[in-house]
Amino acid sequence: MGRFRWGVIGAGMIAKAACAQVAKSGRHEIVAVYSRTYDRALKFAGKYGAKCYTTLKEMLGDCNVDAVYVATPHSSHYANALECIEAGKPVLVEKAFTVNAAQAERVFALAKEKGVCVTEAMWTRFQPVVLEVVDAIENGEIGAVKRFTGGFSTPATWARRFLSDRLFKPEYAGGALLDVGVYPLSFAHMLLGVPDRLECRAELADGIDYRDEMTLHYDGGAVCELRCTLKGLESFTGVIEGERGKIVMPNYTRPKKAVVFDEKGRKKRVINGNRGYVYEFDALADSVRRGETESRFMTAEDTVEVMKMMDECRKQIGLAYPESIEST
Repeated sequence: MGRFRWGVIGAGMIAKAACAQVAKSGRHEIVAVYSRTYDRALKFAGKYGAKCYTTLKEMLGDCNVDAVYVATPHSSHYANALECIEAGKPVLVEKAFTVNAAQAERVFALAKEKGVCVTEAMWTRFQPVVLEVVDAIENGEIGAVKRFTGGFSTPATWARRFLSDRLFKPEYAGGALLDVGVYPLSFAHMLLGVPDRLECRAELADGIDYRDEMTLHYDGGAVCELRCTLKGLESFTGVIEGERGKIVMPNYTRPKKAVVFDEKGRKKRVINGNRGYVYEFDALADSVRRGETESRFMTAEDTVEVMKMMDECRKQIGLAYPESIEST
């Protein structure tokens, strides 16, 4: 079986970090690159001997790729994904998948109609340690989950240096929620599904949310307490509390280990594993080769439900993006 060939849309920090790991794996090959900034794309493509294109239409029509990786700002995901699907190309779309749930539903509906595989690149759900933690919970190792606490942050000074100003512009769907809040929300959804009640509080300025606190309530008493911010740092440790123990995950969104404790707080075992971007690329490649239209690790339903949770958060805090990027 030959290497899986990728076209890449976007040449920013995330694309560079992901593709460096993916190409190094030996299982994948970067063969085509498109970005609105041609000089940046040309430099990016040169690292992999890939062909650089001046338009997305040209890339999709010319290159022989097995799938496309979308690593553009949130505001472009919807249009980029639709264009790839119309061209019959499987797509791995960076988180947050789209700007709102309606857009996500439209993308998946078209993918189903065309028989094209589409998956959200929520890398947390593909990490080996996370998958083993999910197995441990499903096997009853800590009993029923009663509480999850987790946060995520991207300090503004770091973001402005490495991500330009896109996180601070409403026209790019900037702010904390879609960029960093999606991580704890998606993790909570993976553990407990859609909450029966969601509460969101935020600090807003200049048309974006700088900080969000979210509390998810479930029938039966389970609660998730989540935080995200562009101001300062949040702890990246995730704690899953069950009826008969807990699991502590340093850097839970991309963990190299998780520690399982019993109900008396005694360490039972440590789950170790590698981490990286390559696992989501492997998963999409496997799905494509099996003729599937979504990944079992991050299904269309998963993505849409998390997008609906973020829609509800924005409704509660009064945050709307420009209509030009909200429309379907």
